[in-house]
Amino acid sequence: MERKVLSDEIGYLRKASRLLLLPTSTWATGTVLFHRYCNAQTDVQLKQGGDKLDPHIAMMLCLYLATKITEEPRKQRDIINIGHRLANQTAAPYAVLQVNSPLFNSLRYTMTQGELILMRVLGFNVNVELPHAWIATIIYGMAWWPSNGDPPDDTEAVDVRLKRITRIAWRLANDVVVAGLVDRFPARSIAAVCIVAALDAAGETLPAKGLDEWADMWAKSTGSRITRIRDTIERIITFPAAA
Repeated sequence: MERKVLSDEIGYLRKASRLLLLPTSTWATGTVLFHRYCNAQTDVQLKQGGDKLDPHIAMMLCLYLATKITEEPRKQRDIINIGHRLANQTAAPYAVLQVNSPLFNSLRYTMTQGELILMRVLGFNVNVELPHAWIATIIYGMAWWPSNGDPPDDTEAVDVRLKRITRIAWRLANDVVVAGLVDRFPARSIAAVCIVAALDAAGETLPAKGLDEWADMWAKSTGSRITRIRDTIERIITFPAAA
């Protein structure tokens, strides 16, 4: 039986990411990895006990691994201090752990050994494709497609409506990450679903004759498949109401 990710754990990952000044791509990658870790915690593994990590250690390890994957490196001591700070929140000001102190050395050893356990539980599958990059690519393409295929200059002001659509789609993509749905569907299809939902919420129409044409052009998919994926996601997360 899979272990579900708790809302407190999602909050922990968000707080740690903010304190480490991590971009959305790194937070999202770490969250996807933690979902994978939890999904791998079957009854058999829990009974064996060999591959079970403390949740706080597992979360920080997933973020630490994400910093390497997304090329946003953070020092191990910073990961340790942020993790220890969040796991031991009190009213008193937090005292940074001193390097080479007994507690710091113990946590560093646990992180080093834990990383090996995490990789084994993940089956060394650390490839994460997020929908966010596809959202940017598709919306950028939609912006210059009416101009006979000539992309706009980087200095050109982006249409206010497209900015709004991008923000809505981006937030939906974050919700998909939090819900642990990234590994269930292709990232490009998830991005298409987020964009279509954002267009609906903004009261805009698809820049095509229909969903089939638009999906074929921008998602390399079909309208019916995009609709099925949207229906599945919408049963789990709340989409903004159509304008």
